[in-house]
Amino acid sequence: MKLLRLLAVILLVVSLTACSKKNKKPPLLSDTAMPSENLEDTGLGSSGGPYVSSGSGLDQGSSTASPGGSWSESTGDMPLSRSGYTGEWSSDPNLSTIYFDYNSFELSSQAQATLDRDIGYLREKPSLRVLLEGNCDERGTEEYNQALGERRALSAREYLINQGINASRIDVISYGELRPAVEGNSESAWSKNRRVEFKVAG
Repeated sequence: MKLLRLLAVILLVVSLTACSKKNKKPPLLSDTAMPSENLEDTGLGSSGGPYVSSGSGLDQGSSTASPGGSWSESTGDMPLSRSGYTGEWSSDPNLSTIYFDYNSFELSSQAQATLDRDIGYLREKPSLRVLLEGNCDERGTEEYNQALGERRALSAREYLINQGINASRIDVISYGELRPAVEGNSESAWSKNRRVEFKVAG
């Protein structure tokens, strides 16, 4: 009798476990991904949340961040930056989002063509400040995605500066995986989340 009850309980537990919803995580980045110990080399800490930067460090060949917390954490849609700008940023339909390949911060020829169109508009509007928002898909650790989003935004920033846009007009923020454009666990969703978006002020 006791054996029969024990078997019934075990069968119930096994059945409930087998029927439970499983959270499928996307695969982590491959071994070619930037290891977390290299994040210190990028000047990024592990505090989480978006990172904001500005200034002229990139056009001088160095990172705009330095280890030890010189990045300002932002809240909401009013990021703080080292430039001191604390106003609101808004979307501008004249500036287009650029997209990146998986695990990459290199600008494709298509991304460069998009930026070239954006540069024309920015030259017509010299008083506009620009915020470049780096984003990633959900694969990888939060810390890794913060750094990758940062590098994507910095790549776009460097391109703008090399084409004559004044570095003092450009701020950079990384949201990593925190602000997906499209929800989902498929390549079509992930490809739309690997991006840099423009926001403007002024």
